[in-house]
Amino acid sequence: MGNEIILIVIFTVLALGVGFAWVGGYLDKYQSKAQEKALDAMGENKASYGLKGTLKGQRIGSDENINNLQDNVGDQAGGLVGKGGIGESIGGALSKGL
Repeated sequence: MGNEIILIVIFTVLALGVGFAWVGGYLDKYQSKAQEKALDAMGENKASYGLKGTLKGQRIGSDENINNLQDNVGDQAGGLVGKGGIGESIGGALSKGL
């Protein structure tokens, strides 16, 4: 019983410390690096991921075929500025500014 309380206290202190650091902005540079590494692992950059999210985010119709078309357009447009796309240099430059 005593060990569980000690673990709970340690976890709470760590969680509060990370929470205060995050709200205070001390983790921003690490968060940005983590985002870039995760996107790089998926073969994307911030520009391609944002473009895909924007184009696929709001549905323009309730028809499934239109939604599939919208998803495909979003994927293709994001792929153009993503890793290996013809606009990779443009996407890279935009990603650095984001």
